[in-house]
Amino acid sequence: MTYELIVPPSIRRQIKTLPVGDQAELIAFFDRLPTEHEWVTEPYGHDVPGPVRMRTAGLSRLVVVILVSDTTVTITVVEIVDAL
Repeated sequence: MTYELIVPPSIRRQIKTLPVGDQAELIAFFDRLPTEHEWVTEPYGHDVPGPVRMRTAGLSRLVVVILVSDTTVTITVVEIVDAL
């Protein structure tokens, strides 16, 4: 099943301020999320089954937190943290 990716305006503004390499890595990651979110992310906290769950992904310099909703078939980017 393909999920709709939602990137809120505040996160889009944050992405625009990142170095070009980080932006490219995020775009490649976002391209995979709609169909492969279970394989490219890890559970956030306890891995509790349910229709809505948080997951994280560690990229080269960034940590991305997403919210996956099976009810609305969406993936929402909640936060992008610059680990450095």
